[in-house]
Amino acid sequence: MKRNLICTASALLLCVALQLIAVSDAYAATTIEVAPTRPDAYSEIQKQLNLAKKKPENGPYTIVVAPGSYTIGHSLKLYSNTTLKLEGVSLSHGSSTRSNMIRLGDGSDTQQGYYYQNITVVGGDLNHMGQSNTTIKLAHGKNIKIKNVTVRNTRDGHLMEVAGVKGLTIEGCVFRDQVQVSRSEDIAEALQIDILNQKHMPGYRSEDLPMKDITIKNCTFENVPRGIGAHTAVLNRYVKNVIIKGNRFKNLKSDAIRIMNFYNCRIEGNRIENAPRGIVAYMGHSKGMYLASSLAREGGVPTNTQTTYKAPYKNQKISIRKNSIAVSGSHIYSGGTVEGIFVCGYSFSRDLKKGSEHDAIPKGNYYISGVAVSDNTIKTTGHGIRLDNARYSTVRGNKITYTGSKSGGASYFGIYALSDSRVDYIKANKVSNMKNHGILVASKSKVKTITGNTIKSPRKCGISVQNATVTTMTKNSISKSGAAGVSVLLSGRVDSMNKNKISSPKGAGITLESRARVRSVSGNTIVSAKKYGIAIADIKGPTSITKNKVSKCGKYAVYVNKKAKKQRVSVKSNKLTGRRSLALVRIEGGKVSVSGSRTSIKIAKETKHS
Repeated sequence: MKRNLICTASALLLCVALQLIAVSDAYAATTIEVAPTRPDAYSEIQKQLNLAKKKPENGPYTIVVAPGSYTIGHSLKLYSNTTLKLEGVSLSHGSSTRSNMIRLGDGSDTQQGYYYQNITVVGGDLNHMGQSNTTIKLAHGKNIKIKNVTVRNTRDGHLMEVAGVKGLTIEGCVFRDQVQVSRSEDIAEALQIDILNQKHMPGYRSEDLPMKDITIKNCTFENVPRGIGAHTAVLNRYVKNVIIKGNRFKNLKSDAIRIMNFYNCRIEGNRIENAPRGIVAYMGHSKGMYLASSLAREGGVPTNTQTTYKAPYKNQKISIRKNSIAVSGSHIYSGGTVEGIFVCGYSFSRDLKKGSEHDAIPKGNYYISGVAVSDNTIKTTGHGIRLDNARYSTVRGNKITYTGSKSGGASYFGIYALSDSRVDYIKANKVSNMKNHGILVASKSKVKTITGNTIKSPRKCGISVQNATVTTMTKNSISKSGAAGVSVLLSGRVDSMNKNKISSPKGAGITLESRARVRSVSGNTIVSAKKYGIAIADIKGPTSITKNKVSKCGKYAVYVNKKAKKQRVSVKSNKLTGRRSLALVRIEGGKVSVSGSRTSIKIAKETKHS
């Protein structure tokens, strides 16, 4: 009986072993090794890749190319459920014809939707040999992975171009040596996130098919015009769920990262060196915007995307954080501004006329919103951070250092809000050595709070508010400004300016002028202003100056200019100290009350006051 049990157990083990061998053989049958021997390796590799198309029932397929250097005269075409392993393989483009080196699907593709699925390329050095076409082209795909691939040496073409893909991971790849002779902005990004129309993705069926679920991480971009991004978009159609993380950019001629019409995007921990512009986030643009109906008409694939104006999301969930950015030089394209981070929306007062680079986009305000710019380190010869028509956005904990010349040329600002931007707060930033103002809020922009910022040695003002509104300006530290520490002018408005510390400005500590409206200047400390502590001229509305500490000014602690003829100013309970020979308060005009100071105040004799 015992012997029978042993025999039965042995038989069972033998059956299991045979089943495992069968499964192993079945799996091994889908892994195919290729060691090309012909001068043109294309046909030998493509023959195995074609199995996924001809015999999909035997997939998934893993095609392993033997290590070595090979030439291919045509593009390698990938189909669903395929892994192409090129580890230790160098492929060179060996034809005078303009073709890709790797692409999804056939050369003239009629598929629609996310047709090609579950495709991975691992390893390989792709040398495009100066061809003027995209090296890797991916469209109509789902669950695509490109890992540890080097893509290089294209001329007036992209290194990789992607459109209509859901689920894309690009990891550990190197993109380099993209030569651009043409100055056309059509040919720019090394890795372009594009749209499916015939102008930009010929060879694929046009379709309003959105890009989504994209991760680009730990890649290197070197000696390319632009790094990652987009200069095309479909109206009311967003690229969604994007992570751009841990990449390195070096020696660029334009933007390192450029996004356009993105929703839920995280740009984090990237390192950018020697580029004229670091990170750009656009919502809409005067170029590159197309209607979904145009793509649908070209491809014969219906769309339900709206083609009339629709206000953007109030929170587009864009985070730009912990990036290291060093910008310098000039753009390959005319009109480009040197800056670390640029956040930009567009507003069109009339419909655009259809052009070669865009459709007839309807008028409307295509503002960008919900952008959080935080904890970035920026060294710049231009602007630090610029917000143009941005809404519901924040700027926090960034370190900005100007490294260019302070003489001549354009004016640059550390943090700049313009064009009716609406910013929740500008908080805890450090700005050093700027060519112009440290922080400038202008052109009808509104900022709720400017607080806890440290600004050192700006060429002009530490903080300036011009034709714009700031609700609260508090607890900022400003030292050695070339002009005023804080200036409010040109109908600028600040409701409350309190507890700021200003030292050694070459102008006044605080200047309010040219129809400025400031309700309260309270609890500020001003030391060693070369001219005045607080200077007022031609303001609107009543201004209360209370509980400030002003000392060691070159002229008056408080100065109300004769231009303030009809203005009401209350100077109350301040601690003012200065040279004995000079009046601490000089009043030349307006209705000014002075009371409750802890230090005796001398009023200029020629001044009439109440």
